Amino acid sequence: MSTTPTPTPTPTVRTQSNTDRTANDLKLWEQTTTAIAANAADLPQAEIPRTGLEKLTDELRKLGVEQKLFMRQKQETSQRIAEIHSEGTKLVTLLRVLVKQHYGNRSEKLVELGVKPFRGRTKKAAAAVKPSTTTGTTPAVPVTPNPPATQ
Repeated sequence: MSTTPTPTPTPTVRTQSNTDRTANDLKLWEQTTTAIAANAADLPQAEIPRTGLEKLTDELRKLGVEQKLFMRQKQETSQRIAEIHSEGTKLVTLLRVLVKQHYGNRSEKLVELGVKPFRGRTKKAAAAVKPSTTTGTTPAVPVTPNPPATQ
């Protein structure tokens, strides 16, 4: 009798955002360095790594502040870019209208300025009239004479 091994369930991996991870790491690192510093007499060999961890903790904290500053600056820059696009579009529209008004909407001078001149619609070729393809006799339409004109 053979037994098939039951598959082991794969653990679900929870991913953290960078800010959550940074906050968790800073908290853990600070607790660790504080605890090691409090027991420095018992753990003299841990002094060098502890000071290294303190330096990394300070640097990570500073980088977190810089990152928030850059995110704020990025948002402000993005808002300013959107404002510039809006203002620029309005000014381009205004300038094109002024150019059309000055030169006329049919002037070829408009092409130099990036504006399409109005050239009218192209006339479509007259569709050829196809004769009726109905077969059979057409009913005769009785012709009524016009009444004589009275004066």
